[in-house]
Amino acid sequence: MIVDSHVHLFFEGSDPEEFFVGCARVASALFGKETGEYSDPVELYKYFLGILSDRTGDKLVAAMNEAGVDKAILLPLDFWLKYPKASGACLTMEEKNRIYAEATERYPNRLLSLFGIDPRRRDALRLFEKGIEEWGMKGLKIHPTAGFYPDDPICYPIYERAQEYGVPVLIHSGNEPAPMAVKYSQPKYIDTIAADFPELKIIIAHMGHGWWREAVDIATMKPNIYLDFSGWQPLYTSNPDYLWYPLRMAIDLIGPWRVLFGTDGSMLNVLMPLKDWVNAVKTPKSPTGIEFSPKEIEIIMGKAAAKLYSIHS
Repeated sequence: MIVDSHVHLFFEGSDPEEFFVGCARVASALFGKETGEYSDPVELYKYFLGILSDRTGDKLVAAMNEAGVDKAILLPLDFWLKYPKASGACLTMEEKNRIYAEATERYPNRLLSLFGIDPRRRDALRLFEKGIEEWGMKGLKIHPTAGFYPDDPICYPIYERAQEYGVPVLIHSGNEPAPMAVKYSQPKYIDTIAADFPELKIIIAHMGHGWWREAVDIATMKPNIYLDFSGWQPLYTSNPDYLWYPLRMAIDLIGPWRVLFGTDGSMLNVLMPLKDWVNAVKTPKSPTGIEFSPKEIEIIMGKAAAKLYSIHS
């Protein structure tokens, strides 16, 4: 079984336009790094949104079918408090999470979803409870780069509820385009939560990107911490060992059962199609001879996520 443990659905109005333009600005720099010629980020955003737009999950499931991915975990983002001027025209987080829940109802054997919300919202706890109890969502997703530290006491009531439900909490960690601020997403702030809630299963998204050593180090002392390595395609395409070395160290130190495959799709699929990313991780080829056993690959590609989320084939 292959499980993509980190996927988003994007569509017009799903997220602030400033966020999409920020992502396009990063893509423009990445695509132009060899030539020094950069595309207009606004035009790039409009072009790629037309390709990526997927309100129902139809495009995602088609890509999963092509890549041989069995299940995907959807993660709604809540950036709207970062953009108060745009919030008047946005979906409410109840509406957005309901759209994600509807995608899982449309594809009940393929898609699961966490509930995504900024814990600073006055109704965050009530909506989270609704998502779990009424819509069958499987955990909590938060994104601190919207402007809060994940160990802020304001977040604790929702962590307490997640622990009571016995569902995981996935927390973004690592880089993010402007105007999001990465200082809020350093793994050390997630460590505080793991210390205060030792029974709560916590996923450090993206393995902390550039803070991967810190993320792995924290996970060695906090057995309730998991690491997903989604969003590493840019590093992999620059040099495969930029992925294989951190991944090898993570597996060596905490074992494969707390390491989860993911894409950070659909946006990262523009850089590397889902099928290509799946094949790269299934058959790792290291320039310096770093190796993984077939059993390790099988676990990180799906068995670990299936165990964490109680997914049955």
